[in-house]
This record gives sequence, structure tokens and C-alpha cells, in this order.
Amino acid sequence: MKVAVVQFNPKIGDFASNGERMRNFVDEARKAGADLVVFPELATTGYPPGDLLDYKHFIDGNLRVLEELGRVSQGISIVCGYVERNPEATGKPYFNSAAVFQNGKRIANYRKRLLPYYDVFDEERYFEAGNESLTFEVGGKKVALTICEDLWNRPGYVSRPYRENPKIGKVDLILNLSASPFSLGKPEKREELFRLVAREAGACVVVAGQAGGNDDLLFDGGSLIIDGTGKIIASAPAFEEYLLLDGLADVPNSETGWISAALITGIREYVRKCGARKVCLGLSGGVDSSVVAVLAAKALGPKNVKGVALPTRFNASASLEDAEALAKALSIEYSVYQIDPLFQKASEMLKPRQSLTLENIQPRLRMVFLMAVANDEDRLLLNTSNKSEIASGYATLYGDSAGALAVLGDLTKRQVYGLAKTFPEIPSRVVTRAPSAELKENQTDQDTLPPYDALDAWVVEGIEKSGAFPSNHFARLYSRSEYKRHQLPPALRISYRAFGRGRRIPIAASSLVDGPNP
Repeated sequence: MKVAVVQFNPKIGDFASNGERMRNFVDEARKAGADLVVFPELATTGYPPGDLLDYKHFIDGNLRVLEELGRVSQGISIVCGYVERNPEATGKPYFNSAAVFQNGKRIANYRKRLLPYYDVFDEERYFEAGNESLTFEVGGKKVALTICEDLWNRPGYVSRPYRENPKIGKVDLILNLSASPFSLGKPEKREELFRLVAREAGACVVVAGQAGGNDDLLFDGGSLIIDGTGKIIASAPAFEEYLLLDGLADVPNSETGWISAALITGIREYVRKCGARKVCLGLSGGVDSSVVAVLAAKALGPKNVKGVALPTRFNASASLEDAEALAKALSIEYSVYQIDPLFQKASEMLKPRQSLTLENIQPRLRMVFLMAVANDEDRLLLNTSNKSEIASGYATLYGDSAGALAVLGDLTKRQVYGLAKTFPEIPSRVVTRAPSAELKENQTDQDTLPPYDALDAWVVEGIEKSGAFPSNHFARLYSRSEYKRHQLPPALRISYRAFGRGRRIPIAASSLVDGPNP
């Protein structure tokens, strides 16, 4: 039996385009001699559809795509994930389901049994769990069907759907339809899990994964064909829409490689799926904005990226020199707006009593200009704040915390520097100079923040791992800035615990250390 795996990149709710491309993949698989073509979880809608499931026309559109797909199953078997209405009056209104078509008819239907409800997942909000296993035959081979979590067997689940039903018995092939969001280390973990399943079952395992990005979530795909000994015999390239028939694809082999590929995908997908083409960003000559500029140029092409420098008297000449040099190296558009006269006028009018107020005026003035450029030139504004700064509140609300997408919002400062060192376009001085917001004379970040090595370690331990903060100083910084994080743009997710949809922390709550929020 020859299997074709479609590593599909749907746009949520774009039923016309999704359906047409799915049918084209079926035609391509048929021409390649495939007996079975497999699409990912919720391929008809895109994952995650969220509260769009509340709209009748959305469900109807997804069912039309499925019906049209079934019509082209002459001479080939098709398995596809979709949203199924629950025919019962009780329970959640939908099932996360997969349909099996052969020769123009639906021969079987499967309902996902293990519904994740942790981190970024909230499937129990919408879906009723299925309670039946499913096998069907293709060319005399017995095939078991599962959807994503059904094979993960996380702690807390009491069942292992792929093998618990005695009616299944020995199977030749286990299908897993997946829409598994990317995080660092997950591709390797997923691969090892499915190899273990293949060895335990003594059956070939085929994984069809979603690729691309939807808002803050990135999808590397992870589509695989594994034989019964646990050997990977075919794999798809990471993050790309792809028809997998055979062959082993190259994938990133380092942390910086995975991060770079993920963020490039995230920028491209967010801009494209929002219906935009061009972006702008504040290009300060610092490491964060430099890295975002490189990633944006790689994702969208240099002609679609604009860097804007907005200096005041506190910006070193080296910063402007490095920003201009980077713009030239990348061949992106570059503009400079001298905002010092406006800063001086605002300072005279407001006569602030606190030096911090004076500092914050500058990034807020910069945001006025950046948003004006974005509006006037039909661009999306990319935010350049990193996770270490966001965690400690070191980002000015309505200033450098604003934008349409936080490209580095899930990267520690160490990870940002790691990326910068892999981009030859970035001037070396950007990496070697002490980081500074340049909001007052001779300022460095470490005037206010702990050294980044320590800060990054606290971020990883307190947010991504144990939830325990080894430093009271960091705990205070973190606790008092929660209201800022709730107003951030979506941050591309590359860690297991990102700021965003998977993190639900109250704003008005007691500090993580003794005493009230400062």
C-alpha cells in the first residue's frame, strides 16, 4: 500500500482556498500512484478555530469542503480531519472528527477521544469526546485511525485509544492526524513517541501534521512514515506545506536553527493570513531590532520591510551607524526621523517630576511615528521586545510594547544574541556593545535589570519550568508588570510556556513575594 501524507497549511475559515488545495493534493497523490491520502486534524477549518465554531456558517463551510473532498475519492482512499456536529441534545456541540472516503462514499467516521485542555489547548470548551476506536481496510491492509492526543498518552489520561480496544487486534497501519503546535524540543519528543508506538504495535505509523502558523501558534508539521521496527522511512520538511510520499527531509539541527525557521514562518504566516504584504519596525541599532529586521527580510523579502530610526539626544552615533549599515546589508528601506525637538517640547510642556516619566516619553513618541508609517504605507508594525524584558516589565506601555506582532516575545535575551551571531548581516558591534534603551545619558539595561544571564535563568526557571522564582527581586519585577503583559501583541510561541493564550494569570492579585504589589 502506498500512502501519501499531506502536511497541510490551512488558513482558518478560508474554505474556498483550503478545499481547492486539498482536492489538488488528492489529484497529485493519485497521479503518484497512492492508495491512501491522509490530511491532518481539522484540515477543513484550520487549527485552532476557537470561537468561530459558534457560527453556523463556519460549520457549514467546513462540511461543504469535506463533502467536495469525498467526491474526488474515486480510485483512492482519503482520510481527513473536520468538525462534526453532535447529533445529540446533550454534551458539547461538536466532535473533532475524521472521515474516511473510498470511491466517492464515506465508509467510516472517527471521533477524537482524548481532548487536550492545558496550556494553549481548550478543546473541551467545544468538543465532546468520542468513545469508539476505529479500523478500516485499504487494499487488504488493516488501518487504525487516531487523532493527535489519542497517541500522546500524557499523565492523567487513563486510556490509550490506539491499542485498548480488543476489537482492533493486530493492525498493519496506525494513522495519526495531528495539529501539534511547535515548541523547542517537541519535534524530537514527538518523533520518539511515535517510534515507540510503532515498535509496541509492530505496525507502521503514519503522522499527518499541520504546517505553517496561525496567530501566535506555529506548526512544524512533523509528518512522518515509520515502519514497524520504529525506523523513520519518510519525513516532511519542517514548517512547509508538503506532499510526503517518500524520502527523508532535512530539518534544523540546532536550537538557533529551529528558532530562526519558526520565527520566519511566524512572520510570513501572520502577515499573509492577515491580508497584508509589508511591515515596518523601529530600527534602533540594538540587537533585538536588528534580529527582527533580518527575520522579517527573510520571511517577506527585503522590499517589503522598512526600518525606521527615531533618535533623540541620548542615542549614540554608533547606534545610528549600525542601524543604517544593517538596512544597507539587508537592502531594506530605511528612514530617520529626528524626534528630539518633539521630546524637548513635550518635556517643557509636561514638566515631569520623575526621571522615568521623562524616559517613557521617548518610546511613546516613537510609537506615534511608527504607527503613522504603518497606517500611511499599509504596513504591519513588528514589535521587537524580548521575553526577558517583558517578564520584568522593562517595556514601555504604549511605547516599545506596542505593535501587531511580537516577534521575539518568547525569546530570552540569550536566545536573541544566539540568533544575532548567526546572521552575518548584523554588524559585530551590535552584539558586542552593552545593551541599552538609550533613554538617558550613559544608560545600560543593567542600571535597572539584573545581568541578563541571571535574568534569563530566572525567566526559564520561574515561567517555563517550575513556577518558582529563585529571586525576590525578579519576582517583584514580574508581579508588578502583569497588566502590561495583558496588553501585548500576540507573541510567536517557541517555548512550552509563552506569554499568550496558554497563560492565564490574574492582573489584580497578590504579589509572588510577601507584601502587596509595589
